[in-house]
Amino acid sequence: MIETLSSAESSELVRLWRRRQTLSPGEMGAMYRIVGDALVACNPPELQVLGEGRQELVAQFIYVKVLRLDADPDEADERAGHSAPSTAFALCAYFRRYLIDCTRASSFRRKLSIGDQITEAQLEDEIGADEDLEGCLAEHGLSMQAVQQAAREFIAGLPEPERLLLCEGFGKEAEGGLSGIASRHAIASYHYRAGRLGLVHKREGLTADYARTRLGGWLQQTLGIAIEPDNMAAILQVFKILGAEASYA
Repeated sequence: MIETLSSAESSELVRLWRRRQTLSPGEMGAMYRIVGDALVACNPPELQVLGEGRQELVAQFIYVKVLRLDADPDEADERAGHSAPSTAFALCAYFRRYLIDCTRASSFRRKLSIGDQITEAQLEDEIGADEDLEGCLAEHGLSMQAVQQAAREFIAGLPEPERLLLCEGFGKEAEGGLSGIASRHAIASYHYRAGRLGLVHKREGLTADYARTRLGGWLQQTLGIAIEPDNMAAILQVFKILGAEASYA
């Protein structure tokens, strides 16, 4: 049976939904909690088809479809307000449509995405063993040594829960995935933290909204690499270096 929302939760959901692209961190957390709780008993058959962790898929749905839509945040969209879901049933239907889209995009799921456990071998396969990796970074005024130092500083500056998720779940296969890491270290709301960090994201790959995550902001603001398809080789090389540094941290 699908969970129901209280009248207060329903009103809060509609209020937050209508301005979901300009929410404060606290409001994003409230939205995440309401939607996550409403989907606790929502188990559409597509969950089994995709074969991925349920919590990770819920987190992806919230970040991609609830909090991080691609519409211009400066443009008022009246339809967004009119279509704001106010029941758990409506949220479950929306979640199922998202899962259906994921199954239709199964070919994309063979490619790397931030939501996967990215291994060094996968990175080599994706960017090619013969790729001029130093050249990819040099195009952005970077060297491997500079990225290594920036990666160490980024890791050191993370709060401990996020640092554990990154160091154990990025760049190598982690037993049990992100949920296993969270269980071993008693990390509360790990899927929310992983989404804000940038470990859980859209299956098709990186898009402009990834800049709103910690990792995306680091790529653009610290390293100066715009999140664009043409820069994917450089981004993947940075992730390879970050994964290596995370393994040592």
